[in-house]
Amino acid sequence: MNDVQSTNAGNVSLWRMFTISIAALYLELFLIRWAGTEVRVFAYVQNLVLVTCFLGFGVGCLRSDKPDRLISSLKDLLVLAVIVSFPVIGGFGQQKASVFFGGFMYELSNFLTLSPDAALWGFENLSYSPHMFLMFSILAVFMVALLLGLIASIMVPMGQWIGYCFDRSPDVVKTYTANLAGSLVGTWLLVILSMLYLPPGYWVALAIALVLVSAPLTKQDLFKGICLMLVTTFVLVLGQKGTAGSEGSVYWSPYQKLTVMPKPEQGGYVVRVNDTNYMSMASTTKEFQKKNPAFAAQLPDSVYDSPFRFAAKTDDVLIVGAGAGNDASAALRQGAKHVDAVEIDPMIYKLGKRLHPDHPYDSPKVNVVINDARNFMRTTKKRYDVIIFGLLDSHTGYSGYSNLRVDNYVYTKDAFAQARRLLKPDGILALKFEVRPPWLWIGQRFYRTLSEVFGREPVTYYVGYVTDMVWSGSVFLESDNADLWSRAKHPDLKKFIAAHPAIFKPSLAEAPAPATDDWPYSYNQGHFIPRTYLTVSAILLVIALFMVRSSFAVREKATWTPFLLGAGFMLMETQLVSRLTLYFGTTWIVNSIAISAVLLTLVLANLVVEAAGKKTNGPVFYIVLVISILANYFIPWERLPYSSWATGLMLSGAYATSIFMAGLIFTSTFAQAPDKSKTLGANVIGAVAGGLSQNASFIFGLKALLPMAALCYVGAALFGKAKAA
Repeated sequence: MNDVQSTNAGNVSLWRMFTISIAALYLELFLIRWAGTEVRVFAYVQNLVLVTCFLGFGVGCLRSDKPDRLISSLKDLLVLAVIVSFPVIGGFGQQKASVFFGGFMYELSNFLTLSPDAALWGFENLSYSPHMFLMFSILAVFMVALLLGLIASIMVPMGQWIGYCFDRSPDVVKTYTANLAGSLVGTWLLVILSMLYLPPGYWVALAIALVLVSAPLTKQDLFKGICLMLVTTFVLVLGQKGTAGSEGSVYWSPYQKLTVMPKPEQGGYVVRVNDTNYMSMASTTKEFQKKNPAFAAQLPDSVYDSPFRFAAKTDDVLIVGAGAGNDASAALRQGAKHVDAVEIDPMIYKLGKRLHPDHPYDSPKVNVVINDARNFMRTTKKRYDVIIFGLLDSHTGYSGYSNLRVDNYVYTKDAFAQARRLLKPDGILALKFEVRPPWLWIGQRFYRTLSEVFGREPVTYYVGYVTDMVWSGSVFLESDNADLWSRAKHPDLKKFIAAHPAIFKPSLAEAPAPATDDWPYSYNQGHFIPRTYLTVSAILLVIALFMVRSSFAVREKATWTPFLLGAGFMLMETQLVSRLTLYFGTTWIVNSIAISAVLLTLVLANLVVEAAGKKTNGPVFYIVLVISILANYFIPWERLPYSSWATGLMLSGAYATSIFMAGLIFTSTFAQAPDKSKTLGANVIGAVAGGLSQNASFIFGLKALLPMAALCYVGAALFGKAKAA
């Protein structure tokens, strides 16, 4: 007896929908978070993992007449875990070999990140011959296609069961409300696990447990499910250390996987993010310098200390992207009396406070702020002698709803203008960034951006590695005071700059256009879709066409109204999440609250539809929705003379109006549809199209998604009218 046979059609309850919705949404978020940390290329295309989940879910809804056993989702999940955690063998020293679990997919997907038009840090593969690089790139495309296919396959049974429940529901609106409520709970379950800093073994165990309790199972399937839970959890625990081998310790923050590698011979630690070297905790104590005089002699010229040589004063220092404490330690060495150290990742701060050899975060002079840099700069009233932009170069996206990284908004022209306003009259701004081939254009972009913000070309130089713990970087110095350039002409500093020339050609004519808050893609060379994103999107499009070829009713007019509603809503939601972070911070909790607010707004729309007892998808509703979307597009929110919170709240209210109207229209359309599962399936497949269409923001900017959403809703209204006729 299968799952369907064990469930009487008349007994499909709101509780059943609620529990399946919890499992489906939680499983989706787990896949996005886990895949983004363990498969390198997915760290930069997280929204495509989300879109892949939608694809599987939508296909499931279209095939909900005979739902598959949910146990099949768990089998595919185990296969995915095994592939992602597949080991490679590597060596340490001359004789010792180590097994790096997860190294196979990390290394293979890395070939797709070596793209000269987007800085995705795939430079490890530059050493391969062209022939080998091509061969491994083709294999990488195949493996990424396999992973995306498995992710979609995992979600298909979840979509089948939710579609099945809708088709057998006596009250679709109440059932949809239960679906939204379950999605809200599923969202916060992963948030809670992230708050507790728990590793993926816990995530997957809870995901499987939710699947097992969400739909009826035979005793045999329940036993299989428990076995699959144990094996899958074991695989993830085994693969947790990734490329750290036996030496590193792994921690999970709300944003990323952090691997701490001890370096006892240098008295410090290296921290890897998602298995890539990211930062160090370098010892610069007096004892260490005394034992290493060569290091002590070079330290004043390091990427951490050298910017302070150009400062008139160092009393008040702001560090954005403070990391584990190297910059704070340098500020204290240079005589800072007060340091505001802003770091977005609480786990990185905890590691720095506990492990950094210099213990800068124990100093009473250092005030640590766990917050997004833009949010802090927008809200603080203080002024600084030195503002340091640390070596951020994030490897992590902040939301599955976009391809933005955690630090994208930190490197825009608008961000540097905000920082400029925080400088004292003779203060300096120091931007540090690891500019390297083949992405030298990113150095030119920063050079041009700072020139346009300050009205004068920055003092620029490049500092190489001092040791394996004190890394290299390009440094850009700016100020509103011409004394900076006068100081740069002093013999000692002039000699220093001459000995450390910029690694890129400082040229305004050849520099790419600056990133802005509307086009915040500082890691992209220009206003076009980078090769990596285009490749993965093309892979996903082929998979989508294959999966929907027999179940998506292309020729039926009834299909296109929910399809366009889904596409429009996805575009609108993406713009909402991206925009709100500018006012409330690019943090994981803001992202979670924004998604929760969307779900609650849709629940409110459901309650209104149920109370009204009449259609809420007529022309008037569409007109109000389109006007509200276009109003959000044309209103210059960033120019309003209010605080960031006040502007953010007004923006939230404006977007809530659009979300609410979209909810009214969809709920009414859904309730009137004769085939609920097919309508929901078409809507979710439309969201897939909307997700892929987000790539247009690489060309036109994020705000362009709003008129695209408006066009989708106009199209939905026209198809709805044609159907009614």
